[in-house]
Amino acid sequence: MIKYSKFLALLLCASVALPFTGCGSTASDDSSQSSSESLDKTSSDDKSNNDSNSESAANDDIKYSDYVDIGDYSVISLTKSDIDNQTKTTITSNIEQTGNYNKVKKGTVKLGNTVNIYYVGKVDGKEFNGGSCTKENQPDGYDLKIGSHRFIDGFEDALIGKKVGKTYDIDVTFPEEYGNNTELEGKPAVFTVTINYKVVYPKLSDSFVKNNFKDFDSDYKNTANDYNEYIRNTVIEDLALKYVYDNSTVNNYPEALLDEVKTQYRTPVTYYLEQQNVSLDDYLASQNMSSEDFENQVETSAKNDLSQRLVINAIAEKENITVEEDEFKKTLNEYIKQFNVADQKELDKLLKQYYGTGSESIINNEIIYDKVKDFLSKNIEETNK
Repeated sequence: MIKYSKFLALLLCASVALPFTGCGSTASDDSSQSSSESLDKTSSDDKSNNDSNSESAANDDIKYSDYVDIGDYSVISLTKSDIDNQTKTTITSNIEQTGNYNKVKKGTVKLGNTVNIYYVGKVDGKEFNGGSCTKENQPDGYDLKIGSHRFIDGFEDALIGKKVGKTYDIDVTFPEEYGNNTELEGKPAVFTVTINYKVVYPKLSDSFVKNNFKDFDSDYKNTANDYNEYIRNTVIEDLALKYVYDNSTVNNYPEALLDEVKTQYRTPVTYYLEQQNVSLDDYLASQNMSSEDFENQVETSAKNDLSQRLVINAIAEKENITVEEDEFKKTLNEYIKQFNVADQKELDKLLKQYYGTGSESIINNEIIYDKVKDFLSKNIEETNK
């Protein structure tokens, strides 16, 4: 019923929480390796720390300007409306992720609404596996944002204008290529859909910030205005980085670093499947996907990710932006606390298992990423065009 690409479905199964590591994240979320060569952060001689140090040492040898032609960032022109629209979108998304909402059981469905539904799908008059969400098998129903294109084409559009609290039959046709269930490919189907209620989220307010985003950043107060300003500044930094990235050219990839990023993509996928007692080969076979297809998509995703890392690191290299020892130690302690481990040795073991890389690489990536974004944000020129 839900429309995923095979590779996206696989990565969704192996979604990860770490930012800036390349472990299943998008390219725009990722960062570079540290250009600092003077840090000594190893607390022991254990294998995991040695591995992460080896990675860091290999990356320190890279001259990033050899791989990238950096776009001009002396003045970065951003449109005020783009900044404001993205700020609004981000705040809306953050509010929705809190799970706080009201159930409105009247009105009609509009584009952009989130509705809670039950549905039963039938092909040739018979229900098919995975095509139903009912009170019996999923009492809470399914929350669907109209216009998200999360369901197959035609389903969401057919709900627009329909009344909340009513039940409708919706005619759709499965796509010619439908990896979730090849037996449904190209077939017409009828879904009986009950619209239970509209999900209406609260507006941003001081009380909402205090109850849901308290202490979101030490530089800001727990108010709606400060939270809006914080998100807007974050958006500006992201758009500035995108501006430079879009105007830069990556000419080649360091082989060792590309291999590292590919490992970061494979590891959470294989780890997740291992927890389900499923081999990668068996999973790929069930998706009609070859090992070669999988590796090709891993390489494509890794190159997209690494492209931005190279641009970020080339800027850091040019501007002499490095990771200081106190910055690393502060972030390391935050990670140790976040993952509830005793020290860097245990942290590295955990990160290697889940993400295929150690703390040194991850933390250096995060710090350089943040420092480069902060540097670029100072060159912003907001325009009304």
